[in-house]
Amino acid sequence: MNGTPDHTALKIPAGLAGLVGKVGLAGKACLFTVACIVGLVAVACAREGMPPGGPRDRIPPWVVDTDPPAGSTHVPPDVSPTLTFSERIQPRSIEGNLYIAPIVEFVAEPNWRGNEITVRFEEPLLADRTYIITVGTGIRDMRSNRMDSTFVYALSTGPSIEEGEVNGLTVHDGQPARNTYVWAYDLAGKPDPNPAGTTPDYLTQAGRDGTFTFTHLSAGRYRLFAFLDQGRDRLYDAGVDPIGVPTRDVVLSEEGMSEEGMSDGPMWFRMAVNDTAAMHVMSARVSHRREVSVFLSEAPREDMVRDTGAYAIAGVEADESLEVTSAYQDPADPATIVLTTAPQVRDRVYRLTVTGLENTWSEPMDTTENTAEFTGSSIENPPAPRLLEVHPDNRSRDVAQSVELRFSFSEPVTLEEGAVVLRDSTGQESGGDIRWIDATVAAMQPDSLLQLSTDYEILVLAGLVSNRFDQPLQATGDRPDTLAYTFSTIDPESYGSLSGRFEDEDPSGAGAVGISLYQLRDSEPSSETQLDGPGDFRFDNVLPGRYILQAYRDANGNGKFDYGNALPFVPAERSMVHPDTLEVRLGWETEDITLRLNR
Repeated sequence: MNGTPDHTALKIPAGLAGLVGKVGLAGKACLFTVACIVGLVAVACAREGMPPGGPRDRIPPWVVDTDPPAGSTHVPPDVSPTLTFSERIQPRSIEGNLYIAPIVEFVAEPNWRGNEITVRFEEPLLADRTYIITVGTGIRDMRSNRMDSTFVYALSTGPSIEEGEVNGLTVHDGQPARNTYVWAYDLAGKPDPNPAGTTPDYLTQAGRDGTFTFTHLSAGRYRLFAFLDQGRDRLYDAGVDPIGVPTRDVVLSEEGMSEEGMSDGPMWFRMAVNDTAAMHVMSARVSHRREVSVFLSEAPREDMVRDTGAYAIAGVEADESLEVTSAYQDPADPATIVLTTAPQVRDRVYRLTVTGLENTWSEPMDTTENTAEFTGSSIENPPAPRLLEVHPDNRSRDVAQSVELRFSFSEPVTLEEGAVVLRDSTGQESGGDIRWIDATVAAMQPDSLLQLSTDYEILVLAGLVSNRFDQPLQATGDRPDTLAYTFSTIDPESYGSLSGRFEDEDPSGAGAVGISLYQLRDSEPSSETQLDGPGDFRFDNVLPGRYILQAYRDANGNGKFDYGNALPFVPAERSMVHPDTLEVRLGWETEDITLRLNR
């Protein structure tokens, strides 16, 4: 407070101010804010008296007062609202963190003490209109502590304030995503919005726990998008920023301005980067006279790859086609497709054309870049097949009793009876049937649960594994005819468990249920399970710690979560995150968990 008073005025242009939208926090959030103010006043006052060298200030700033009061009606068109903060804030943090909806240019003027902002509009406000001032979480105090959540301040130049409300949660890499931007579009005026170029009508930010709320929305149909602003430019950068696409549009009715069909519940957003460049063919390379590898710019949908009708090969000069007999994804690179063909003619130039494939966002292939040329090979004998990966990994510990063994090969192979042997340290063998997950990945589920705290060995007999050219599996080491892997099962005294039930509020919901268990702060799930539909689930042998449960409904049956697409608009599959962090304790079962998927 010493030195020259700071009367700096920050002018916010309409285009920036307004990546602005009508934004809002629910009445509950407002009450929560008031409660926090009451509870923290004493702490804030005590902090001001701390001597130098005391504990570092980690208390975030918050808005303690507004003038006119929040919810005021009949405000004059030339009103200049003032927001008072709990402490002095950094003037530089105001820019880009103060939004007005509907869009109107304004100047933000800090007072000389630095704890107030006066908003001066550069044109009179419209009559009978609700205006929303939103303070984003980028506002920082002098110790660079950011606000915990957005603050929303609504005023009306008319007799009433709109009361529509939508709330939800944003998730990235299995964890609630803080400071996510959430944009809302009124589809009456913007029927096909593109977040990469269309200014939203409403905007808010998710708080530290990933939750967000819009309030003061008028009746209508809305489409929401969420994104993480990696470039910190307050804009959605396609192909760079992870984006969340909604599972549905939101309809607000006139009756009470609540979301139509309250059982629809909150909006859940799972975010991922969507590469905006269309999938295309980059090149094709021959490994031998009966095989061609096709390199794509990104991974295609797995369920489409094996359709041989998607690939056409013909001679460039000779009017002769080359039959494609099989197709599969390279297990080491999902963006590479391996084609098995009829014998190629040496030195003949062929042209490959790929049609009908889509990427993992269900976007079609670029039909202007879907061809590649290659020259026929004379190499008759391809390399021998290899075993690329085994699950559990070699020398793994703490493996679950119910583990399913998996084997990933470099190409499609045939496993004869007895090709895979599982036995414990006493030599006792466990039987099990082999099933193929895809063309190159086989799985074996033991006939019974494995013994606890026991060492096991997996043997793959190379002579009983061969490719379509009758070449045996490549084996190296001291036992050239056998590949050996070891693992040990868990000690149950070191673990806990989780159990509960998955429910779907949509009676027409279809598809298997995928449930993932994430340890707090981990981006990859520690365990996953699948149900045929709503029902009971259970995770055994869970390490003690704090966890997040996430679930989705696989409506299209492709075995994975589909994130949807912003433009053209394709809704994401329905998903949810359990609202509470779950504690797993040593030797205990955390039970009666309900995962409820809303409409």
